[in-house]
Amino acid sequence: MKFIKCFPFLFLTLSLFAQDEDKHAEASKAADNATNPLAFVTKLQFQPNYTFKENGGDQFVLITRIMQPSKTIGLPFIKSKDPSKIYTIYRMEMPVGSQTFPNNVGDATGLTDFVFIDVIAFKKKWGLLGVGPALILPTASSEFLGSGKWSAGLAATILYKKKKSWTFGVLAQQFNSFAGDSNRQDINKMLFQPVVTKIFKKGYFANFSPIMVFDWENDAYNIPIGFNVGRAFAKNLSMFIGPEYVVSGPGKGDFTIRLNINAMFAPTK
Repeated sequence: MKFIKCFPFLFLTLSLFAQDEDKHAEASKAADNATNPLAFVTKLQFQPNYTFKENGGDQFVLITRIMQPSKTIGLPFIKSKDPSKIYTIYRMEMPVGSQTFPNNVGDATGLTDFVFIDVIAFKKKWGLLGVGPALILPTASSEFLGSGKWSAGLAATILYKKKKSWTFGVLAQQFNSFAGDSNRQDINKMLFQPVVTKIFKKGYFANFSPIMVFDWENDAYNIPIGFNVGRAFAKNLSMFIGPEYVVSGPGKGDFTIRLNINAMFAPTK
């Protein structure tokens, strides 16, 4: 009899435990989507970066980033036969910046260059592979905030996700200028971003993803190190913050604080 009387409480306990597990699973999935650049979710990101320059100056850049997946192959009118395995991620970056220096040379506030990337993603048993064209538009409102050049190139991503709660990968973008202000220097550079992400319970995550710049035109290589910590608060919202320090290259000694606010939505049909 006593056992029968306790049964409703046991059932309620098990139900609450199951709901708690579901919430943890949902938070982990949201964290994975937030940190996966090839996830099939629409993302709207606001990323303010504040940099303390080694020479005493400072720089603020606000990046507005939109990532839109599509059940197509490269172009909107080419439909994928199996969107669960092959799809496209359109990525647009629209930054604004402000910078000041002790001698006032290079001070500027306004738009920087616009970046557009069109990556075809291939889902594999071990993870994800992405490749596609990339374009930089010289939209900067000041010569100190942009290159003054139209540049095109290739973007590639590889992510290994076989190890539970871990992601290992690389994001690379190579750009070469082909038009623009003839008085400005030609562009030949690579952005190389190693990625290591660990997802914890309740949507918490840690991430190592510094953006290294290899300027082949000037034989200059900017190498930063840094890490981020963040959390997915719900299935459609996440945030991370982290420091970054340049250990080698023209920006050696620069220290940056990065904040990323990421809203996620189900992609449109």
